[in-house]
Amino acid sequence: MTVGGGSVIAEGVSGTNACLKTAGAAAAAAALMFAASARHSDAASVAPEPKPLNNLVSELLNVSQPASDFEISFDFTNPRDGWVWVSGTFRGKQPLKIWLDGQELPNEPHSGTLEAMRFLAKGRHGLRRQTDQPIQIQSLRVHAIPELAFANFGANPHVPEFGKYDWPFLKAHVLANINVMVGYGTTNELSFVKQWKAMGRRWIMECGVPGLSPGAKITGAETEKSWLTQPGITEPLLDGVIADEFVDTDPSKYAAWTEAVQNMSTNPALAGKRFYPYFTAPPASPTNRAFLKAVMDAGWPVAWERYLSEPRDDDTIEGKLDRHLRKPIAAWRQAMPGIEQHLIVCLGTFSLPPESLDVSPSANYKVFLDQQMNLLATDPAFAGLYGVMSYLSAYTDEETIRWMSRLFRHYCIEGKTNLLSTDPYLLTHISNSDFEDGLKGWMVNEAEPGSVAARKMDGFSWLQGRYPRTPRGNSVLWMKRSLKRPNFVSQKIQGLNPGRLYSLRMYSGDFQDLAVERKHAIAIKVSGADVLPEKSFQHVFANCYSHRWGPFDDKHRAWMNYHWVIFRATHKQALLRISDWASEQEPGGPAGQELMMNFVQVQPYLD
Repeated sequence: MTVGGGSVIAEGVSGTNACLKTAGAAAAAAALMFAASARHSDAASVAPEPKPLNNLVSELLNVSQPASDFEISFDFTNPRDGWVWVSGTFRGKQPLKIWLDGQELPNEPHSGTLEAMRFLAKGRHGLRRQTDQPIQIQSLRVHAIPELAFANFGANPHVPEFGKYDWPFLKAHVLANINVMVGYGTTNELSFVKQWKAMGRRWIMECGVPGLSPGAKITGAETEKSWLTQPGITEPLLDGVIADEFVDTDPSKYAAWTEAVQNMSTNPALAGKRFYPYFTAPPASPTNRAFLKAVMDAGWPVAWERYLSEPRDDDTIEGKLDRHLRKPIAAWRQAMPGIEQHLIVCLGTFSLPPESLDVSPSANYKVFLDQQMNLLATDPAFAGLYGVMSYLSAYTDEETIRWMSRLFRHYCIEGKTNLLSTDPYLLTHISNSDFEDGLKGWMVNEAEPGSVAARKMDGFSWLQGRYPRTPRGNSVLWMKRSLKRPNFVSQKIQGLNPGRLYSLRMYSGDFQDLAVERKHAIAIKVSGADVLPEKSFQHVFANCYSHRWGPFDDKHRAWMNYHWVIFRATHKQALLRISDWASEQEPGGPAGQELMMNFVQVQPYLD
C-alpha cells in the first residue's frame, strides 16, 4: 500500500478507549489521536538520518527506552519509495494496536516481537504510541528493506515426501520474511490472498510471454491483450503479473513487447498494478534495452534470473560469484544506468530431483547460498539493489526453503553482513562420495567375485537432474545382485557433532534398464547414530522433461531413485553401509540385477 508521509500509532485498549466498540467510533478516535500525536511530533521529534547496515537494509529508527510513558512519538525518513519493516517489543498490561495514517496495521508476531511490513512513499513518516496506562518500549526498530519475493505459492516439491508447502508451512517458516508472493492466479488462492493483502503485502501471478516460441509472430496489440486478460490484472485483489521469461530473441518481438508495456504503463485502469519481467541476462541489443527502459520508466521491477550450481573442485566460490554475479551486475549498470533501483536478483534454490543446482556431494549447498546472499548484501557492486527473490519451491527441498527464509531474515531484514552459516563449505564426513576415485575410501564386501565395481554411465548425471549439464555424476558404484548374500560397501562417517541432526542422501539407477519405473531393493544403514524413520524415505522419480539423453526425453522417461535419511549423531563417528539387498534376510529384487549409486552425501541438517 503506497502512502504519503504519515504516522503509526500504537494504542492500548482499555479504560476510556475500551468503549470504542463500533468501527465508526474507532476510526474517529484514531483520527483524533493521529492529529494529537502529529502535533506532538512536530514539536518534539527529529527524524534521524538513514543509516546503511548493508547494501540491502538501512536503519531508519532504533529506539530502546526503558522508561514508561503514555505517549511517545518518533519520526523516520524513508529514503526511497519502497518497503519498510517495523519491529517493536513492548512491556505493559494491555495489548497494542498499531496505526499507520489512521489505519490499523495487523500485528504480526515473530519470536515474541510485533512486526509489520509496508510499502511507503519516499519521505518522512512517524511512529506514535498513546495509551491510558504506561507501556515500556524495550525496542523499536524501523528498517528500509528490499522487496523480498517467494516463488511460487502452490508449487509443492517434486519429491512429495517432503510435504506440502501450504499456507501453514509457509506461515511457520517463510511469510514473516517476505513481502511479495508469486502465485498462479487460481481461484483457490484468493482466501490466502485476502489474508496476505490484509498484512500490507503484495501478491502477483505468473504468466507467459506471448510469441516467445521460435518462429512465432506477435504484435503489440496481441501482447497487450494477452497480458490484460491475466488474473493478476483482472482480479482486483492481485497486484500484477510476472512474465516468464524474456531471452535474447527476434528484435521484432521485443518491439511488440515494448509497445505493450508502454501502453499498459499509461493505462489509468491499471493504476496500482505492476508488471515484472523475468530476464535472463544483461541486455545485449538496442531492442532489449528499449524494452527494459519502458519497464523502468513505468517504475516496475525486473527479475534477473541467477541459477548458480556449486563450483567444481578446480574453481572457487569467489571466482564463480565474480563471473556470474559481480561482473554481470556491472554489465547491467553500464547498459541500463539506474537499473539496480529496479533489479530483483532471483536466486535459484533447486536442490532436489528432477533438477538440482546442488551438484557436488562434497559441498554444502546451503553454505553456497549463504555466500551468494552475502555478496548481494556486502559487495559495493550491488549497492542500491531493489530486491531479492528465491526460485522455485517445486525444485527445492523443505530444508532449503527454511534456510533461504532465514537468509532473507539475516541479510534483508536484520541487515547483517556476516555469514549466517558456521559450517564449512567443503564436506568431509564421507570421502570419495561420487566415486570419481573408483572405490577408494570404501570397504568392499562382494557377494561373488567381481560383483562390486566402480563404473561409468554417460548421461547419468544429467538424467539425475544435475544442472547445468556436467560430467560430474557419471561415475558410479556398481553392484550385481546375488541371491547367496548381499553385496555391500561401508565407510566411517567422520567429524560428527553428537546431538546434531544430519542428512544423508543418494541417487540410484538400474545400470541395464533405466526405462522401468520401480523402487530399488537397496538398504542404507547408519550404525552408531539414531535414524529418524519418520523423516527418511526412498522416492522413485523420472528425468526432468528438459534433461534429454540418448533414448530418454519428455515422453520416454528414465527412472531413478532418490534416497533420503535423517539421523542424529550420538558419537563423533558412525558407520555407513550400502547394500543391494532390501534387508539382511531378503534380496528384495531379482538375481543378476545391476544397480548403480552415487552422490552419497552427509551434511548437517537444519533442525
